[in-house]
Amino acid sequence: MNRLEKCAQNDVKVILCDVNHGRFEKSMSGVTAASALLVCAEVYYEHYKGSFGNRVMWSPIIVTPPLVIAGIAGIFSARAAKTALPAASLLYMLTGAVGLVMHIRGVSRKPGGWKFAAYNVVMGPPVIAPGLFAMVGGMGLLASLVRREGGDDD
Repeated sequence: MNRLEKCAQNDVKVILCDVNHGRFEKSMSGVTAASALLVCAEVYYEHYKGSFGNRVMWSPIIVTPPLVIAGIAGIFSARAAKTALPAASLLYMLTGAVGLVMHIRGVSRKPGGWKFAAYNVVMGPPVIAPGLFAMVGGMGLLASLVRREGGDDD
């Protein structure tokens, strides 16, 4: 039985085998690009409903194209996966962290602030939503850290 046949014995082993043999980086780069588009669409819709009342609300929209481009480039180029993708991913994660602070601040500015958290957390800015944004950046960072199939050359 060769290595690939051994890898195909169950789902968990297939995933671990793919990571071990470098097939995970390209997939994760593509998933990062697609996820960034979906998250950006949701953020745009929610911030549009808020009339982009604060200029910082544009930052998730602005940092998405570089991550999408880096994610797509990471599928085709090892160099892009090791340079552009982690830079764009870290920027995305930082934007998520800033969003978390801004959303916490937004809840505290609602009438009653955190004293009425049961109401304000539900009706105010979603406190956990920026975490999703940061998680997509984390996926891109993970993609840039794993080994690439066929070595490090393009």
